[in-house]
Amino acid sequence: MDKVIVVFGRSCAHPSMRPLSVGIAEGFQKQGKNVAFCDCDDWDSVKACFELFGAGRVAFGVGLNSCGMTWNIEGIGNVKLYEKYDVPHVSILVDLPYNKFVDGMEKPCARHIVTLLDYSAMEYMQYAYPEKAISSIFLPLAGMEYKGSKELFDVVAKPYDVVVSAGRWGMAWSGKGKLARPWHENGTGRYIANILDDAADYLENNADNVWPALKLVMNARGMLGEDYLRKMLPYCWDLLLYIKSYRRIKAVEFLVRNDIPVDVFGNGWEKVAFADKLRLHGPISYEESLHVASQAKIIFQDQAEFNHGAHDRVFTGMLNGAVIVSEFSRYLADEFEDGRDLFLFDWQDGERQVQVINELLADESKRLAVAVSAYGKADRRHRWQHRAERILEAVNVLYDIEV
Repeated sequence: MDKVIVVFGRSCAHPSMRPLSVGIAEGFQKQGKNVAFCDCDDWDSVKACFELFGAGRVAFGVGLNSCGMTWNIEGIGNVKLYEKYDVPHVSILVDLPYNKFVDGMEKPCARHIVTLLDYSAMEYMQYAYPEKAISSIFLPLAGMEYKGSKELFDVVAKPYDVVVSAGRWGMAWSGKGKLARPWHENGTGRYIANILDDAADYLENNADNVWPALKLVMNARGMLGEDYLRKMLPYCWDLLLYIKSYRRIKAVEFLVRNDIPVDVFGNGWEKVAFADKLRLHGPISYEESLHVASQAKIIFQDQAEFNHGAHDRVFTGMLNGAVIVSEFSRYLADEFEDGRDLFLFDWQDGERQVQVINELLADESKRLAVAVSAYGKADRRHRWQHRAERILEAVNVLYDIEV
């Protein structure tokens, strides 16, 4: 019998998890592969997939973060699937590995591939998990298209000029509900806090990531080598918590300072100082966010700290006919042409750079040309079938498995 790829999916607090899992399964199917979708919320589906593992029919498993790797089963206890079956597993991380809500790296699996949304995370993984048999591959999340769209580039069908589709993030996790540097509130010692302050100062002004920023600050102090860097691993979360919040608010403030009206979809924005300048729509489901993307002329975003990688909102916007105005990413600058396929801004000159939005809204032919060019590249390279192909290549190279 032909081997199958098991894709694990479930519902959880983050609304994107199940739709992304379904997208992954469809990506492998479009590669012509035999796929079994394991709905982790449906016990009958779980049992059917366990039977495939038991029959030796599974080529490899795939899940977001740790989904599908371990199970707490009533009457049986904790089941570590990949200790029981010597089958490869691919963990598709949905954020940087130092986000404390991302997991999977620590789960038992002898043949484990972890996908990363940012190149800089590869070195972090080597420092954080030196004893684990984990192979990393750079692989941003793919874009998704709203299936109800009929005419992607019809301006009449796009009621929103500028859309931000993202929660305010971070501040809720600080315990204070306000933007603050967590290391000044959680008892971190003053010497470490000084280092984190310098890293945060750098990140406020440069489109870079937490890990490279920490390396830069430590090197500037003459603290060279792995021992010093490993000591800073536990503080990556605090830096991410702060800078992701800071940048998301600052980016939207660029629009406000330029009197650019913006429709904001996501939670927490009613608490920012300039909330009265925003058109607030509150949180929406992932499916609704795809619909909004199809109705937007321009999607504006920070990079969620993927400054050497990419957020899937970039590709989703392109695949839904929107023009992307985004925080700078080295990967995006290499993958697309700034000014032709998208527009990038940084933290030193961003307030001026986002003025291109007014030009795009005033010149529909220019906006349309950018949207069409971006769609072509995203359609050829950034759907889930393209990500599935990279995963199939990685599994074949590492484990000589061809499905």
